[in-house]
Amino acid sequence: MLDNDEPFIIDEKSDTFNGKFEAKKLMAHIDERKVHTRTNDIFVLFGDDFRYMNAFQNYFSMDSMIQYMNEHHGDKYFFRYSTPSDYIDALAKKDVKWPTKYDDMFPYSDHPDAYWTGFFTSRPNDKEYIRRASSNFHASNTLYAEKVLD
Repeated sequence: MLDNDEPFIIDEKSDTFNGKFEAKKLMAHIDERKVHTRTNDIFVLFGDDFRYMNAFQNYFSMDSMIQYMNEHHGDKYFFRYSTPSDYIDALAKKDVKWPTKYDDMFPYSDHPDAYWTGFFTSRPNDKEYIRRASSNFHASNTLYAEKVLD
């Protein structure tokens, strides 16, 4: 809702029918993502913690999208609801050598010039160290303040 997404209207008799247009956009998105995957399984996430507040509207639209895409593009892709564990299970069945990532993942960006450094981290030991140091710092400040007040 916050993105002003148009509902996926698949009734061709409707004045607001947009199934063909929305399907074209979705196929372009999936075709672009497919280039970056190692299998033919593609996990498409919908929404985030700031989107899709109208569950009825959103599920109705996704149901329509799934129906339309499977009817018109089922020869290329099969669309369905899934879960992260279903996706991981599907990947595990593939004979694919997955790389191991050793460097960190800073910075994460979801828009140009919008970086989430610190939101996600691959350095849990640093976070633990900072938490302990912060705790010690606040404790020493408290002791110092009590001493000054005496």
